[in-house]
Amino acid sequence: MSDEGASPRELIVEACRRDQPHLVEQVLDSMEGKSNEEVAEFFNGVTDSMGNHALHICAQYGSYDTMDALFDIQFFECDPLTRLDSDTPLHVAVRYANEKDAELGKQMVEMMCDAGCDPRVRNKHGQKPAELVYNNQDIKATLIRAEYVLAEGLRDENAADVDDAGSASDSE
Repeated sequence: MSDEGASPRELIVEACRRDQPHLVEQVLDSMEGKSNEEVAEFFNGVTDSMGNHALHICAQYGSYDTMDALFDIQFFECDPLTRLDSDTPLHVAVRYANEKDAELGKQMVEMMCDAGCDPRVRNKHGQKPAELVYNNQDIKATLIRAEYVLAEGLRDENAADVDDAGSASDSE
């Protein structure tokens, strides 16, 4: 990339803010020849100035299509924590549903649970995402169902993402 354009990190943050999945593809194309682990390491390390990871940004702005593109990256971490409140992207998606768009928020929560985000992770205030839901039984039911599936080990092991040691999805 030239010195005059946006950096790959800036492109990803912009993709997450404005739901521009083609920018994710552009960055992926520029990483041709890198291993899946190297690609995932880059994407897992992308944060905005507040320390929010790519999925947090997508959830905050309702960027469903970009979120979907990120989940296609092998070894992508789906449960990073924010610096401020130790929120997972699921916490942020629930807040988005509560405050902005309940239907889009529900779709994001469903996709995140299907992709392996862990609804059992508590933030620094001791809250799980389901405990943040108000006035939306569909979202609460989706999160409770996902908790049950994870607790009972019902998830297809081949579909589960491989998490690095120390990720939030390893905690209870």
